[in-house]
Parts: sequence; structure tokens; C-alpha cells
Amino acid sequence: MRGLLIISTALIAQGVVGCTSTTSGQAPTSSPPQSSVAASTTAAVDVVPKVTKPKNLKAIADACQLLSPQQLQELGASQPRPDKSPWGEGTCTWRNDNLNVHLAPDTTQGKGLAIAYANRRNNSEATTVNGHPGLRSGKESMSCGLWIGASDTQALSISLTVLRDVKPEYKDRCAFAEKVAGMVLSNLPAAS
Repeated sequence: MRGLLIISTALIAQGVVGCTSTTSGQAPTSSPPQSSVAASTTAAVDVVPKVTKPKNLKAIADACQLLSPQQLQELGASQPRPDKSPWGEGTCTWRNDNLNVHLAPDTTQGKGLAIAYANRRNNSEATTVNGHPGLRSGKESMSCGLWIGASDTQALSISLTVLRDVKPEYKDRCAFAEKVAGMVLSNLPAAS
């Protein structure tokens, strides 16, 4: 029950996020990850999608190492700020004048996306990033919350907030959060 409350709190915090923007005229530096989105209609009866090619999120113990130095440079990330998630696992946040990116792996609760699906909101959308199932939350502000299943027992929470639209790719906050998820997934080894 405590784990459910913790995840509920995390999802509510992410649920106030969304997708709005202005344009800047700069070209994106790389292509976004392959993704697809399906709108949700019933939150209570959805079946949690299985991860067909699981990755080992636990292999990178430090959340601040989930993105490579090159990826962080591409994102224009600042110095990392480590912290702890409500479920006790390390998290990492990068902030600058334009963008906040927060990564919170969940390798301890053993439920993967099931907790996110159990607590999903009406404005949540199922998505897929590089073949991995995910769940977008909120699309009414400057942010997007995203849960990605690394395996059936491990998931990654990404919170992305765009403060200033200095790049065209910032316009769709959720697509940009999926780009970050694709970067992290590319760094993870396959689960054994």
C-alpha cells in the first residue's frame, strides 16, 4: 500500500504536466525515437503491455549516468542534481534556463509499468518508444510526464519541463520526453 501511495504521489505531481509552446526557428540536432501513441478511454480496465525486448535498468545504478556526456551535451543539460525518489531509489535532475529533465528509475518495486497504469489519469496516453511500452501523462502545461517500461519489473519515470522554446523540438513536450527516453534505452544493456 505504501508503494502505491508513493507512486500515486509521483504520478499526481507528473499529472499536472502537458504540452504547450512557441517556436524558435532552430533545427533539431537529431531525429526523435520511434514512438506511437494511443489515446486511453478507460483507465481502470487497461491491461499493462508486456515488454518484448527487456532492458536492465538496474545495470546503471547512478541515475545521473543514465544519459551519456554526449547526450547531455545535445540536450544542453546542466550539472546533475541527484536526489531520492519516493520509493527510495536515486533520481537525477538537470536544469538550465530552458529545460528541466528529471529521471527516476524504479527497479525496486518489481511492478514495471503496472503501478503507473493502476494510477493513470483520464488524460494519459499509451505510447511506445523504441519498442518499449510507455504511458504519457498530462498535456496541458509546459511539461510532460512519461513512464517507460524497461522490463516487466522495471520502469523509468521522466519528467520534462520546457521553460523557454529555444529549439523547435521543444514544441511537443511529450515527443521530446520520448526522445530522452530513447536516449536512456539506448544506453541500457539487454536483460538476461
